[in-house]
Amino acid sequence: MNRIQLSAADRRILAELSRDGRLSNKELAARVGLPRSTCHGRVRALEEAGVIRGYHADIDPEAVGTSVEAMIFVSVHSTVRNRLPVVANRLRSIPGVQRMYLIGGDHDFVLHIACESVPALRDFIKLHLGSDPDLGRTETQIIFEQHPGTSAVPELAR
Repeated sequence: MNRIQLSAADRRILAELSRDGRLSNKELAARVGLPRSTCHGRVRALEEAGVIRGYHADIDPEAVGTSVEAMIFVSVHSTVRNRLPVVANRLRSIPGVQRMYLIGGDHDFVLHIACESVPALRDFIKLHLGSDPDLGRTETQIIFEQHPGTSAVPELAR
């Protein structure tokens, strides 16, 4: 990503798009108080710079049969620390992994997974994590509810 300086207008655009990525350029321009052509140009510049990485649909997990979600903290064995990118690619490709994070602290990764039931969650851990010789300890936290954030545009610390 190219590092760019975000203007106040850019931040307003990002805040609106984070709430509704399907806004038309006309509606977005009206909400942020810019002419349509200026707004369109700023959105394209934000996309090209990699600030806007993409657009997505927020799918209801229960509607598609994946009503059980969990965060699984995963540690790798110290002997494979030099191969974290390889392990990360393997973990990311497992069906059911929604998101994956490389983290610091007691664990190396956090996997956000979705499955249809608690037994399916148990099977996921046993089949994909427990049998992987590169992985050590796991810790699973079931998600009871998700609460969306207010905006994907963080306020800068001053």
